[in-house]
Amino acid sequence: MQNLLAWYQEQTASGKLRFDPAQQRLVEELNQFLSNFASLNFITRLWRKDHKLGYYIYGDVGRGKSMIMNAMYQYTDVKHKTRLHFHEFMHQTHEKLAKMVNVDDPLAVIAKELKEQFDIIYLDEMHVSDIATAMIMKRLLESLFANKIYIVTSSNYHPDGLWPNGLMRERFLPAIEVLKDRLNVVSLNSDQDYRLINTSINQLFIVQQADSHTALDKIFAAINLDNHQQQNSVIEICTREIPTIKSGSDIIWFDFSVICGNMRSQLDYLELVKQFNWFIISDVFLLTAEKKDVARRFTWLIDILYDSSSKLALSSTVPIHDIYAQGDFANEFERSISRLEEMQTQEYLQKKLTAKPC
Repeated sequence: MQNLLAWYQEQTASGKLRFDPAQQRLVEELNQFLSNFASLNFITRLWRKDHKLGYYIYGDVGRGKSMIMNAMYQYTDVKHKTRLHFHEFMHQTHEKLAKMVNVDDPLAVIAKELKEQFDIIYLDEMHVSDIATAMIMKRLLESLFANKIYIVTSSNYHPDGLWPNGLMRERFLPAIEVLKDRLNVVSLNSDQDYRLINTSINQLFIVQQADSHTALDKIFAAINLDNHQQQNSVIEICTREIPTIKSGSDIIWFDFSVICGNMRSQLDYLELVKQFNWFIISDVFLLTAEKKDVARRFTWLIDILYDSSSKLALSSTVPIHDIYAQGDFANEFERSISRLEEMQTQEYLQKKLTAKPC
């Protein structure tokens, strides 16, 4: 049976991937971890003395973290496994917490229930961006590890760089120590951003053009082939109405100030990607330091669209790299820029959409 290392060697030998020594070193280490993990049964995994229960893989955008983690998940030779985006995992956790009334240590209960389903959980793009998540992270992690649930996660940041300017960060620091204590923290320090190699850019992003609305209208018509549409209507998401410019059976068009404005949240975006595959956002504007909340919502939106392989067209009054160049979350926005660049490529448009729950 092929393993993770054999997969990487085949991919690079065939030219499907460009050989990268940093990726090779990481794959070799992860392959050994998977070999050891697969050799354990339920009892030995429960009682083993190894203090480390997985991996925290960090590095700059475009270095191949998600690609390697996806392959790692594929070659994890156990039945009880799952892979989720970190946003989705925390969304599910918060939903379960909201239903628990008068329950002692509800996070411990959630962790025990997860153990009944999974031996190992893969979490892509760990990125703490709201205080509700920050405040429960320590107890959640402790409960997961107490139940001997293995975690493999990726992030653009070393654990010390999570929630850097967040409210009450001092209360989040113990969660960072749990991550560093219980997971192997490794860096994928490749020099190449592989997202920048591709140059087959499609004209889906209309930047600094006076006729941007007309251009987006043509894109909408090209996608909405059945011609069924509503204009200047509203859609109800999470019991709140969101104004739309246009919507079709599989495409929806929002004004940027609406979809990333006040009252929007990750829950809205997670629900929208269940209903639509194509999104249009018009009139993205320059985000100053005072617009940090809008920038954060835009980052959430791009993360969720990208992770679900949703397709995006947009218009912007400023170049993509200049949308949010200065402010508290400007370093985080670099990931959004990289993803926006990839989302314009033919390769991204050919990706299959992530299966959406009914």
